[in-house]
Amino acid sequence: MKLVKFIVVALFAALLSVGCAEEKLSFDNEGDNAISNKGFLSISELAIDCRIDESQPDAGVNPTVRATRSSVDVNNFDCSIINEKSEVVMSFKYAERPTEAVEFETGDYIFKIQSGEVPGAAWDSPVYGTTKAFKIVRNQTTTLSEVVCSLMQIKVSVSYAPDLLERLGEKSRTEVTVGDNTLTFSLSESRAGFFVAPNVLNTISMHISGTYAADPSKEANFNPIEMNKEVRDVKAGQHSKIHFYIEHAADGNIEVSATIRDWVIDETVPCNVADLVTEEEWKEPGSGNEGESPITVEWIGYDIAKRVTIDASTTGEIIIRAKNGIKELIVHIDSPALAPILADVGLVDVINLSYPEKSYDYNNPQTLPADKVDLLKNMLKPASEGGLLGFKYGDEVINQTEVLFSITDFMVPLSAFAGDHNFHFTITDNDGNTVSPSLMLKSNGL
Repeated sequence: MKLVKFIVVALFAALLSVGCAEEKLSFDNEGDNAISNKGFLSISELAIDCRIDESQPDAGVNPTVRATRSSVDVNNFDCSIINEKSEVVMSFKYAERPTEAVEFETGDYIFKIQSGEVPGAAWDSPVYGTTKAFKIVRNQTTTLSEVVCSLMQIKVSVSYAPDLLERLGEKSRTEVTVGDNTLTFSLSESRAGFFVAPNVLNTISMHISGTYAADPSKEANFNPIEMNKEVRDVKAGQHSKIHFYIEHAADGNIEVSATIRDWVIDETVPCNVADLVTEEEWKEPGSGNEGESPITVEWIGYDIAKRVTIDASTTGEIIIRAKNGIKELIVHIDSPALAPILADVGLVDVINLSYPEKSYDYNNPQTLPADKVDLLKNMLKPASEGGLLGFKYGDEVINQTEVLFSITDFMVPLSAFAGDHNFHFTITDNDGNTVSPSLMLKSNGL
């Protein structure tokens, strides 16, 4: 009897245990007590370190760069929380940030903060900000304690050496362009220009125009001058300090050159300025070739100094003239939209048209293997010969005094890809003169 009673009690206990287990599963998955897929974010103690570039134009001398929090009021900075779907799920001013932890669905998020909207181009209008990724974990609190804000634009200042300044006519000016935005720097302009950075790597184009005189005391000596320069691979957060000066060459000529110093807070960032200092500039009157450059580049029907919005009807006929003969012609195809396509068809983006075997990929400058050289040469042929680009190369370029560089056939497919497309030329003649103009295109896509 006792044995039967024991078995009944044990069975009842087992059934009760199962019932409780089932009850617990039901308890965790139904109604208001379901398993939570939420976590918390705490930003009440968030500190903002806003690093401000206090350096000034300095005629090419290394600036003193300092970081400070006090020069910018971060309380009015705009903050937002962005989820995995790129949706803004919360926004507030920094001074009005929540004092209690805020509940969010689990997942990956971005905290974004900036001092205001970024204008295309404006004087003395820096915008500071940053983004910081974080994760919300179920039933846990994620804490953001500090973020570092920095300049979100490209900062440009222009200065001139005193001996050059006195030789330039008072209406001379420098137009600085980044993407589709331009600011004009007069000779007396001391403000810095701030430009939106449309790409990760950007090009600063400069068009200097006006009048120049070897002897400024005589007004009749002022002659029209014009010069195009550019600086490549510039990132947001950099301060490009452009300084123009003159050099008195051994043969009595005066060459106008430029230096640039690119700075970010706490770090010096190298910039591709090989094309900035060249020898093609303005000559002293009396040298026998006033204003004449040994190398000229003309885009037929267009101003090569300006970015042009293209479509399928745009022509791309470039005439390169070098009275001393071309020693080397290099073209760098700089287009974020085309980069993966060039790679897929086996093309590098820096093409040496004089010596195709010296071509290379801009981000991986290594010697091309033999099979790649043959592939590139085939690609350079026109479509009628089974090629793609139709660029002249080798003996069609070397020692030539005039070369037609045509991308007209390439405009049709190119116009289908939205974005900026740049063809950066580096042309050296047999006397060692070098120029580096760029064909700057923009497409709105199909």
